[in-house]
Amino acid sequence: MSTPNGPLYLKTTELICKAVDADSQYQYSEALFLYNEALKSISSLLKEQEYERQHNALETKYCEYACRVGQLLRLLSTTPEYNNNLDAAHEALADARRLHAQNDSSAAMGLYVSGITKYQKILRREKATHASLSSNGAQASSDWYRELCKFAALCLTEAENVKETLTTTEPVSGTAGASGARLNGQVTAAPGSSTGSSYSRTHTMSIGVSNKSTSSSSSSTNASGFESRSNPASSSTMALSPVANGNEHKLSSSPKYRSEDRLSSEEVRVVRTTSHINGLMFLPWLDNDVDENFTLDECFTDRDGLPTLSPKQQPALCVSTEYENRFSRQLITRHIYPRSSTGVPAFNPSGKYMVKLFVNGLWRRVVIDDLLPVAEDGRLICTYSTAGDIGQSLIEKAFLKVMGGYDFPGSNSSTDLHALTGWIPEHVFIQDQSFDEAQTWERMYKGLHDGNALITIATGEMGSDVAGALGLVSSHAYAVLDLREVYGYRLLKVKNPWSMLRWTGKFSHLDRTTWTPELMDCLDYDPATAENNDLGVFWIDFESVCHRFDAIHLNWNPDLFARHTSVHFAWGLDMGPRQALYDFSSNPQYTLDIIGPTSTPGDAVARSPGQSLVWILLSKHVLKTEENRDFIALHVYDQSSGRRIYEPRSALHIGEYVNTPHVLVQFSATQGRGYTVVVAQREKIKALYFTLRVFCNSPLRLEKAPIPEFQQTIQDQWRSISAGGNTASPRYLDNPQYRLDVKGNSAQLNGIVTLEASQKYPINIRIFRGGFLVTRVLEVNTVANSGKYRSQFCTCALENIDEGSYTVVVSTFEPFMFSHFKLTVGLDQSFSITPIAREGAGMRLREMHGMWAPGTSSAGGPVDRFCSRNPRFLVRIDKKTKILVRLQTPRAEPLPLVNVSVFAFDNAVLGPVQASSGSYTNSPQGVATQPTYIGDNNKPTEHLVVASTWDEDVNASFVLYFYSELAADITSLSAAGV
Repeated sequence: MSTPNGPLYLKTTELICKAVDADSQYQYSEALFLYNEALKSISSLLKEQEYERQHNALETKYCEYACRVGQLLRLLSTTPEYNNNLDAAHEALADARRLHAQNDSSAAMGLYVSGITKYQKILRREKATHASLSSNGAQASSDWYRELCKFAALCLTEAENVKETLTTTEPVSGTAGASGARLNGQVTAAPGSSTGSSYSRTHTMSIGVSNKSTSSSSSSTNASGFESRSNPASSSTMALSPVANGNEHKLSSSPKYRSEDRLSSEEVRVVRTTSHINGLMFLPWLDNDVDENFTLDECFTDRDGLPTLSPKQQPALCVSTEYENRFSRQLITRHIYPRSSTGVPAFNPSGKYMVKLFVNGLWRRVVIDDLLPVAEDGRLICTYSTAGDIGQSLIEKAFLKVMGGYDFPGSNSSTDLHALTGWIPEHVFIQDQSFDEAQTWERMYKGLHDGNALITIATGEMGSDVAGALGLVSSHAYAVLDLREVYGYRLLKVKNPWSMLRWTGKFSHLDRTTWTPELMDCLDYDPATAENNDLGVFWIDFESVCHRFDAIHLNWNPDLFARHTSVHFAWGLDMGPRQALYDFSSNPQYTLDIIGPTSTPGDAVARSPGQSLVWILLSKHVLKTEENRDFIALHVYDQSSGRRIYEPRSALHIGEYVNTPHVLVQFSATQGRGYTVVVAQREKIKALYFTLRVFCNSPLRLEKAPIPEFQQTIQDQWRSISAGGNTASPRYLDNPQYRLDVKGNSAQLNGIVTLEASQKYPINIRIFRGGFLVTRVLEVNTVANSGKYRSQFCTCALENIDEGSYTVVVSTFEPFMFSHFKLTVGLDQSFSITPIAREGAGMRLREMHGMWAPGTSSAGGPVDRFCSRNPRFLVRIDKKTKILVRLQTPRAEPLPLVNVSVFAFDNAVLGPVQASSGSYTNSPQGVATQPTYIGDNNKPTEHLVVASTWDEDVNASFVLYFYSELAADITSLSAAGV
């Protein structure tokens, strides 16, 4: 097997090469230095989990070079009286390493202490005499002293590691005195064990799965004594030298990991991270793993120790066993190695086995020994077969090594079957409103009899009295062995994996009413005989299942689909807000395209032309067996053209948030339409890792939903002067506004604008043409908007827009809702976005109130004909200045059509119009003139501001805002103005 080529590994190799080269050229001082450096590097490699496969070879090389260092220290010693102590220390440490390799850690520890003590004695004496040596001798002695210090420190580290081994291999609490035993010919209690249980060698040469299997559990299964060994015989060796290419287990973009295409660098990182499960490393399965060396000189003992026992996986093993018996196909036993020339699992006298399990999105290799747990009386207390086959026992042990007890909310038998078989898990909740009894039975019946479905059923929580009366177990999974339709009945043959406790209702062994001779003959079942033979197997009708059980768990053969693809990805805590029920902008998303017709005619459900059945499975990776507090969901959008989704909206499928490891979505897809698949979670607690698998009978493409290439974020806030409210508010124009300039070569551009507030206020985005300050809302000028005001987060899609200038306005629903916000713009072309100054920025403001009163000050329009009979304001200025005038009617209902105009006014004579708001209109934001210069730099001037309505006799109040760069004196010329 070739070696890895990581930086530390290559550095170690280089140091060894240099050390050996210096040693061969008699440069012993240099060689001593380089060997010590190499030993430190090897020590670091031994701590790295990614080099776990090379652990034995690394230890061998360490011992070899440590011995050479001891020889060089003896050779370079300048004080002959040290030589005896050096020899003694070297011999003690060599023996210590040998005993440690033979798992005699206690004896090794004593020799380590002896050897290190001798080195320390030499170091103390050398330190005391170092100052009295000559300058040349001092330098030589100093180099030797320094290298001896380094080597002694390395030896001390070795001793500490042995001490940790002694600590971790003590018997488990509660089982003192129990130990494992290697058995020959029969299963007996471990010698010397007095109570509890132990692990023993298997006693049979049969590895198949028998139909005489039964599951046995014991109340003592959680308190087991383990045989403690930490250094198994190695099945391969490794040369510590740089090799550029090889077939060792390394994570790369090799297609061996996924048949459809290569893994990306991101996926490689995910696979590498999630290969560490419950503190152990489980590497992805490679094609050449079948060539693993199983022939050893001594019995193999798994260095990872013995797993915790659990009965949770027994229903899955029952169903798998029944499948193999019914269809004479290997389902789970084909994953046991070594295998014979006939393709069946082979007995291995060395006790080393390897099981292939589908865990964390990939098939993975799990190496185990053949130690199986036995009770004090010699009974196996794991899943086993009465025929003596241990295939189930080995698979169960491999499963438990990876997943532990796997006893936490969200785990179920279909999850276990997924790991054992790789078949697609589906959960059908009977109490769900969408549950279709007839359709579910039809799918179950066809799937099981075609050999494409594995079925288990599970009860929910129930009181002990109810459960006892029904013969059921609360929150318990049962294996479905058969489905039959006879004499109008829909019946299930079910097995309690405990091999005891049976259903007592209709069609049970106690039912003397329903069973007829014809029915008993058809099903080959006699309730009278079965009453005295409780193996946990019973018949039950489907109606009773729907009434008394909570869930049906199915696993489907992935070969039902001609096409499938997958992607592995991470979702870090830094990707988006912690709670993102309304913000999908940072969620993992994928574009799914069905790009061709169905390639397999026998689709499970009849479909219209151009339709394809699609199943999407989201699997959360497990790094540690613990309570599953991560609630995840999968949403599918069909009106998105495959583009990224930024907030919840109408979808083809909105998933429920569940704390299960797997989420399955099934739907009919239209060829040529792009779908967006969104992964969601209720609240992020920690970084999560996932695999997304898509199954279909049509050609498909799955890729990351595109993120705009160009993106810019602005941090701002709504203050007292800029929280203007919604489009119906007179102050809407005071909201923050931004000029968006889009330039590009594309005729049509696409992008997204998102707005996130720090407070849970309803917010909105509107985008207008022009790039200038928006002072009133006109739908004809609106390019896009985010729709209804949404709490805290909203998005606005830009679809097929032209290059040019636009105005982005962000608002809260009510005025004076103060909050910080983050505005993000993303486009597929370059752009710039800058704030737009609010109206009258840098100018003086004078606010005046007035009203139109019928008969006195409401003459109507046009203003130039009835100027004197409308509210008027006299403006006096000393020099030429820029002005802007706004007229609003915030309290008028309905809003009147209004106009504001500025006239020259010389010696009480009305002059020409200098500024006007234009046509009469009734916008909530009112009307305003354009910024205009009036006056004369050489003399003071007077001007007349007239506020008018189009209709006469209007009774309404108004507000006039007069902006000017220079000071202006304003006086109302009518009683209506204040």
